[in-house]
Amino acid sequence: MQKATRNTHVFSGHKGAYLGSRFLLLAILGMSLVWNSVALAVPITYEEVFDQNLSVREGQRAVYNFDLNTIGGSSFVKDAGLIISPRYLPTVDETTFNTNLDVTSALLSFEIGGMDGGNFFPRERIKIKVSGENGTGDTIFNETVFLGIQTFNFNLTGSWLDWLDDGKLRTVAIAVNRSGFDNDFRIRRASLLVSAEAPAPVPEPASLILMGSGLMALALYGRKQSKKKK
Repeated sequence: MQKATRNTHVFSGHKGAYLGSRFLLLAILGMSLVWNSVALAVPITYEEVFDQNLSVREGQRAVYNFDLNTIGGSSFVKDAGLIISPRYLPTVDETTFNTNLDVTSALLSFEIGGMDGGNFFPRERIKIKVSGENGTGDTIFNETVFLGIQTFNFNLTGSWLDWLDDGKLRTVAIAVNRSGFDNDFRIRRASLLVSAEAPAPVPEPASLILMGSGLMALALYGRKQSKKKK
């Protein structure tokens, strides 16, 4: 009888280990499914660039229509409401923007130089506004600067990012009228760099139930084993 009893304990031990491993496997499987569903999204970047070297004289404005999801962005110079330059297409034309993504950051950049020759760096008054495709716009820059050649970078935040939900942004650079001064400049380059990612997924209820069931079963099994040892 002693031998039979010892064999029964061995079988019982193997059975417990088997059940424990199944509970552990269940918990790991559930955790894996949940982790995969909430894994961090990899940001996708989109960039559109204009390199047309637009000359903007006092009272005029350079207009840039960035369009990241179709062919059709444009840049031109306006004076008193009339377009006085050719319409230019982007030199780097982004067309793959996904409007289902969430825009997380946007960098608007201008490389601007003075139009006066020689080593004299003139003081020029520059105003830059951004808006949605049909908006009136917000002023993001309005300063008098010494221009040799400078790069101006603007990190767009808040409602400015909301305007980019459709992949479009309109920006205007204005040569402000200055009494007694000849205010003009040349925009050598304008670019828009946007980062976007998929909305954070919500874990499926089935995955959460599976993980919870496995962890609960594993906890009960561990508690039962600790009582046996006592």
